[in-house]
Amino acid sequence: MNRKSIAMLAATVLVSSAVYAQTVLKGKVVDQDGKPIPGVTITLRDGTGTQTGQNGEFTINYKQAGQLSVSAIGYNRKEVNLTNQTTLEVTLLSDERNLEEVVVTAMGITREKKSLGYATQEIKASELTDAGQHSLTGALAGKAAGVQVNQFGGAIGSSARISIRGNSSLQKDQQPLVVVDGIPITNDAQRSGDNTYTGVDYGSGLNDINPDDIESFNILKGGAAALYGMRAGAGVIMITTKSGKRAANGVQISYDGNFSIDRAVNLPKYQNLYGQGSRGDEYSYKTLGEGESYQDYVLKNAFSYVDGTGEFGVNDNIDESWGARMDIGLMIPQFNSPVVNDVRQATPWISHKNNVKQFFQTGFSQNHNISLLSKTDRSSTRASISFRDQRGTVPNTDQKKYTAQLNNEYKISDKFSYDIMSNFTRTESNNLVMQGYDSANPMNGLIWFGRQVDMQDLKNNWDQRDEQGNYTYYNWNSAYHMNPFYTMHESQNALKMNRIFGKTSLHYQPFDFLRFEGRVGLDYYNTHTFETTYFNYDNQNGKFNEMKNSNSEFNADFIANFNKQFGDLSLTGILGANYRDYQFETNTLGAKGLNVLGVYTISNKIGDAYTLMDHAKGRSNSVYAQANLGWRDQLYLDVTARNDWSSTLKKSFFYPSASLSWLPTTSFEGLKSDFLNFWKLRFNIVKVGNATRPYQNGNYYYAQTDSYNNLAQMYKSMTYAIEGLEPEAITSYEIGTELGLLKDRLHVDFTYYQKTNKKQLLQVSTSNVVGFSSIFLNAGEIKSKGVELQLRGDILKREDGLNWTTTVNFSRDKNKVVELYPQLDLKDYRIGWTWGISNMASVGKPWGNLVGPGFDRVEDGPMKGAIKIGNNGLVATPLDAQDIGNAVPDFLASMRNDFTIKDFRFGFMLDFRKGGDVWSQTMSHGYVTGIAEITAANGIRERAIVAGRDVMTNEKFAMSDGNGGWVENTIETSAQDWYENGGIAEMYVFDGSFLKLREAYISYNLPKHLYSKIKGIKRANISVTGTNLAMLWVHKSNTMRLDPEAGGVSSDSRGVGFEQATVPNSRSIGLKLGFTF
Repeated sequence: MNRKSIAMLAATVLVSSAVYAQTVLKGKVVDQDGKPIPGVTITLRDGTGTQTGQNGEFTINYKQAGQLSVSAIGYNRKEVNLTNQTTLEVTLLSDERNLEEVVVTAMGITREKKSLGYATQEIKASELTDAGQHSLTGALAGKAAGVQVNQFGGAIGSSARISIRGNSSLQKDQQPLVVVDGIPITNDAQRSGDNTYTGVDYGSGLNDINPDDIESFNILKGGAAALYGMRAGAGVIMITTKSGKRAANGVQISYDGNFSIDRAVNLPKYQNLYGQGSRGDEYSYKTLGEGESYQDYVLKNAFSYVDGTGEFGVNDNIDESWGARMDIGLMIPQFNSPVVNDVRQATPWISHKNNVKQFFQTGFSQNHNISLLSKTDRSSTRASISFRDQRGTVPNTDQKKYTAQLNNEYKISDKFSYDIMSNFTRTESNNLVMQGYDSANPMNGLIWFGRQVDMQDLKNNWDQRDEQGNYTYYNWNSAYHMNPFYTMHESQNALKMNRIFGKTSLHYQPFDFLRFEGRVGLDYYNTHTFETTYFNYDNQNGKFNEMKNSNSEFNADFIANFNKQFGDLSLTGILGANYRDYQFETNTLGAKGLNVLGVYTISNKIGDAYTLMDHAKGRSNSVYAQANLGWRDQLYLDVTARNDWSSTLKKSFFYPSASLSWLPTTSFEGLKSDFLNFWKLRFNIVKVGNATRPYQNGNYYYAQTDSYNNLAQMYKSMTYAIEGLEPEAITSYEIGTELGLLKDRLHVDFTYYQKTNKKQLLQVSTSNVVGFSSIFLNAGEIKSKGVELQLRGDILKREDGLNWTTTVNFSRDKNKVVELYPQLDLKDYRIGWTWGISNMASVGKPWGNLVGPGFDRVEDGPMKGAIKIGNNGLVATPLDAQDIGNAVPDFLASMRNDFTIKDFRFGFMLDFRKGGDVWSQTMSHGYVTGIAEITAANGIRERAIVAGRDVMTNEKFAMSDGNGGWVENTIETSAQDWYENGGIAEMYVFDGSFLKLREAYISYNLPKHLYSKIKGIKRANISVTGTNLAMLWVHKSNTMRLDPEAGGVSSDSRGVGFEQATVPNSRSIGLKLGFTF
């Protein structure tokens, strides 16, 4: 080769080297505080990319010129022009709306909130724990727009009903799906009884989660829940538990303790003027006792106690308080009067104004939580154990809860990693309260409680026995009621429950933009309840009932996750499949009578044993996908699809969704100003479902619990299931906007949505001539629309001074039943009922109409709308079935205020509800028995009364004019006749509006110099907490000032709109201590 050829070859090589030469860039990405940021995406214009490691460092090859894009969730993207750099440090600033806008979405996928085209709301972990709430459901109340939490009374372990965006299903259970770390768990309420009049509430599944173990709590509404298909009809609650991945390397131990005292509050308003008996008021004395003293009249006609049976005494079997006036010097024989020579002596007839309050004891709760964090370069672990011990405000009630939780993540190699989460809960109660109209419910007896009764005397003598050692059943009334302290000791409802749920996942990431996950999860619990009654007037031979339940759900998912930048376009997505297997089993054994009282064995039974065995099994398979296409961090299109195959239904079902998110302030920089910092518009449309339980699509035989001539009885189901049943089909769309204003100190999130729920799953009555009494089918349609508003403002923001943040939630949901089953001209469908009042869905009306006996009103003429009065001065014969209220609130609102100044934090939350009518058993019986304050108000027992003038003065009343017309009522009657004999259901419905001081806290981080000499302590904190602090206002129709949130005996839709002798809520004042080592 000549020199010329060699020179040309060398030149070619040099030019080629120059063309193809690449530079190795080593860099690091840090935040504004200089801390490394792991997981940052580094992308070149040609699509080449990588991610930073745990130390924030990265390495990438690039050509001589180009642009580098640096992005991470929760931070503003940064573009860097590259020339010949070989090293680079990039500082990323927090996104304008900071890290809290990174949310956990369906399937546990973490995404930037700005890319979402649907509404979600995250509740910070601190908001759930700051005030020391006893339960997770209690901590959720008032914290999110569009979420209503109905706490069913203040008894220990009570369950709650959670509804998201109102009520649009006619099924009894329409609570949201709960997902923990990507694994669905059951939130079913555990209870016994008939869900109508009586039963025991054993609690909600959600409360098996320790709030101290929660890292984030996110509410998925509408389109946000689309990936869960036929399980997403009522929304989804996404819970992420705490892990050790954010901890610093090393080991850290924390202790958090909470000690509180609980007092029953919001007791009904009682009158304290008249005691037990009948016709003992001044008006009766004036009309019936002419010529004798009030003392003599009372002893002959109103009340005088001998033995409580009514056979020898005067009205001593009556359990109402229409007797003589108290505290005026009367002397009357009473149940606790001394007996001399077999004659019960007269004692002072005085009021015991706080006798019901004295039944309740001071409750106590203690909670201890110890957590351990461990972090290395390849693994992170968080483990915690907790113990909660509660003594209820109702005597002899208690609950203990033990929880253990483990989260572990381990990086096997650069491409493989795994994680595991497990949670174990053990719940024990020696006794929980019976609910509703039952002799074993002390609250039911207290509604009939004589106002002169000395509660302390009952407490001191509840276990009084005769010479043979048998109970004397010492009580103020021997005809209908038991001593409430005896009841709480000898009618017991014990619980033992074990629950474990968890998951394990294996991750494989072959490329920076592609990750695979295999995940399996299990939720399993078993419960053992033992309900015993020694003796009461409903069960004079005693009884017992033992029930064992088990429930399991297994889920397996395979998910492929894609995330890649293509120049100005970003594409993220998932493709997955789910296998689900679930089963339930229950076994019940009991006796309705016992040969020997107090021996609770089946060999001691009288008659047939009570037995019940039941089970259910189901399985489903699903495939799903989601893709999000983003353009220049300003426009995002999101689509999802899911197909479900279920063993409970014959067909498969497809659930799609689409959403769009646009950030005008990114598209048009000129829109940004000191006033407008961020603006987002969003829209989505989605279809989801609400499936049915197993065995609803077939006909089957079942065994009757009682025998006939010692032979088992088998019955065929009288409900015929239409072939081809489908899940409810719920289609919704929403539009919304999010704004960051005033230098990002005010955040606004507004949503408007519409929802249509078709193909409701109904059990419709039919004629028996077809061979069945009812048909189970798809029919019905409910349409809903509503608005949600979230506001968060930094009212004061000073680095070294007072900081004040306010959060406001507002929501309003309205719905209408469009149709039910026109083929049978079905116009009304009963959701729940009690005492002759129904919670109805009626065509053309909203869900939750209360229907029952109501006032007969004048239809036309000058007295139009007036309530008709009969010749006796009482309400005329009522109309049996008419609308007497609606259980759905007009709107919900809450305001939370948090203040910080140096090491002090203080906050409180107000919760407001407008509307939502309630029919009250306490009010109904309280009026009839004469214990309600209103039954003796304004001197109405001292004179004749006229409806409209003396009682119910806010209404007009009309009497017959004798010629077929109606005129203003002037007919007189007595207070006792009006309330005892004249009431109808509509009279006991009140407006459930309220304003509550839901919770408050004050917290102080102790300065380090106070504990610096104690080796190992890194943090010390002390807090004073309070929950259910005050019911500040209720509607005037709530005459007994009952808690409108107290529910019926059923904790699902069947209990909405009813109050049934519920245990009052408790005000808790507590002390929290926290240490980190």
